[in-house]
Amino acid sequence: MSIPIHVDAYSGYRLNERPQGFELDDVYYRIYAVEDQWYSPGAQFFKVRADGKRFILRYDQEHHEWTLQSAYDGAELFARCDVQVITVDPAVVRTAEKLIESCEQCHPEDAEWPFAWVLDQVTGHGGDRTDYLMTEPARCPNCRREVTEHMLVERRPQEE
Repeated sequence: MSIPIHVDAYSGYRLNERPQGFELDDVYYRIYAVEDQWYSPGAQFFKVRADGKRFILRYDQEHHEWTLQSAYDGAELFARCDVQVITVDPAVVRTAEKLIESCEQCHPEDAEWPFAWVLDQVTGHGGDRTDYLMTEPARCPNCRREVTEHMLVERRPQEE
């Protein structure tokens, strides 16, 4: 499971070169050490020590999004009682894809709804404290790029 977070990062010759701190649920965690760092296609991972705990942070280079991937010494962060985590299976992902026309990557001028709102419609859940965990990625029906729950999409016109 990953949790979207706001990260303050040092940008030297490259954007978001090294995380310096992050905020989660109105708590700021100052990063004291980057213990390890590695790359995967399109992402950069950092194993960090912050406020006496170890965390793995992921930076999605294409979408400029940070997520908390795991917390070695801080599992309580993933047991957030005020957040409802909804697992979305492939059938629900396909249903949600049918409700979108395009995404912010192929039609940025038309994309104005977060994909999470489309998932809200399909699952019947929703609200500010709902996170979706998709078991496989959603794809834009127009450009076939991956769509995350926080990306903006253009909704398909409703049939009367």
